[in-house]
Amino acid sequence: MGSVFQFDWEVELIVAVQDLIRTFPILKTVFSFFTLLGEAATLVVFIGFLYWCLNKDLGIKVAVYMLSAMAFNCMLKNIFRRIRPYAANENIECLKVPESRYDKNDMPKQGFSFPSGHATSTSRLLTTLYLDSGNKRLLYTGSLIVSLICISRFALGVHYPTDVLTGAFLGIVPALIIDRISQKLEKKHLYLILLVFSCLGIFFCTSNDYFSIIGLMIGFLGGDLFDGKYVRFENTGNVWRMIVRTLCGGLVFLGLITILKMPFPNEVLEAHTVFAYLYRVFRYGISSFIIIGLYPMLFKYNFLKFEEKDAG
Repeated sequence: MGSVFQFDWEVELIVAVQDLIRTFPILKTVFSFFTLLGEAATLVVFIGFLYWCLNKDLGIKVAVYMLSAMAFNCMLKNIFRRIRPYAANENIECLKVPESRYDKNDMPKQGFSFPSGHATSTSRLLTTLYLDSGNKRLLYTGSLIVSLICISRFALGVHYPTDVLTGAFLGIVPALIIDRISQKLEKKHLYLILLVFSCLGIFFCTSNDYFSIIGLMIGFLGGDLFDGKYVRFENTGNVWRMIVRTLCGGLVFLGLITILKMPFPNEVLEAHTVFAYLYRVFRYGISSFIIIGLYPMLFKYNFLKFEEKDAG
């Protein structure tokens, strides 16, 4: 089901940190919180907030850069197939199951260990935001948060330290390279290149997460093109409108991916078949297209503008 490769110091470090957690149980809550900050759902909500409220050009840029990093991360997971440390070492405890819906020892469903997706996505997010803004305070604060997210992954027993170090490297260094390339290519051409590169995994990836990511990339890019041609909504500085846009957008997205699951039983959707993979791409693709391309059409109606009357 996978391979085991590890350094002795990694196992010793994880065991030492988990001994510390048993001594101070509050640390488990702290690490669980920082792990939550790096979850895919949290990052998608942040991208939505950035796109709908603050800067939609930056929002789509962050989305494509981060999703391409996550797609490459999934490809490496499927190549190396490293078993998570808690499943390979009896002295390491799983303090937070990566996918609570499945048995913790089912590695294909839990996802393999190398490299860490949390480390890759959050470091790519931070690097992209810093390169765009040049804000040193953002860099220092973000680096602290990303570091704590990375530490939380091996503290909870779901990753090795080399997983998070490699994940952080994959988030930062390619982002620097892409930033240089972006200065010589049109935005739409760069995004297309990243999408094509991300799709290389369709020939060998068997993890559901990978096909969800490809669907999200296609939907985000298609939705952004649709907005640029037909909708052209404007970002807002109004706090209440930000809250409404983000909350409603998140609910619409969750509703769509849930409704689109209903036509087929879980046994079909979770099976490792071509149909299951393609339907997952479709489900996440159409859902993200709607929230990026169609959902912003509602911003023009008064029921999403009531905050302006209150503020005035």
